[in-house]
Amino acid sequence: MSPRLIILQGGEDVKRRTNSAMFEKIVRISENGTILVVPWTSNSMTKETEYRALLGKYFIDVGFEDVVFLERNDSESEISSKFARAGALYLPGGDPVILKEEMQLKGIHEKIRDYSGIVIGNSAGAIVLSNGAYVAGKFLKGFGFVEKTIKVHFELERQDRVPNVEGPVVGIPENMWISISTSLQTEVGERKA
Repeated sequence: MSPRLIILQGGEDVKRRTNSAMFEKIVRISENGTILVVPWTSNSMTKETEYRALLGKYFIDVGFEDVVFLERNDSESEISSKFARAGALYLPGGDPVILKEEMQLKGIHEKIRDYSGIVIGNSAGAIVLSNGAYVAGKFLKGFGFVEKTIKVHFELERQDRVPNVEGPVVGIPENMWISISTSLQTEVGERKA
């Protein structure tokens, strides 16, 4: 079963909550008020702990009733239980290489294949959900849930370009997102000031 809705964010300043209106809408359309976060985008436990606190408060403030985090030592049954109770799944920004490796190690990408809730990927999270992106000059292949190569933090003013890749590249600017339903209809969203 495919996710019913995948949202790729070009990058959000979660401290400033630049996409809070989007998350408020996700709360309203999700199956329940629980969001599951895969927080593994850094090898620094200090940074991860700070990011967890920031995300936990952010998601409660926009209306989620419960914020659940996957833990690196969660068992297969604990992971399955957390997925089963969440109406939305969030893959944050940070280091996409670390996120992809950790997800593969724990089989999270396989859980996403069967997950019917809303899946949100911010920056690094968007990269691993897509066919991939260039990261530090090298192409990082994603899991391909969205069959497009992407460019997060896209800047039109710089004529932001991606080295040659097969097929089109979708550029997603900061504070913007693309939502893709299982029917593959795409719409672009932007936070209104």
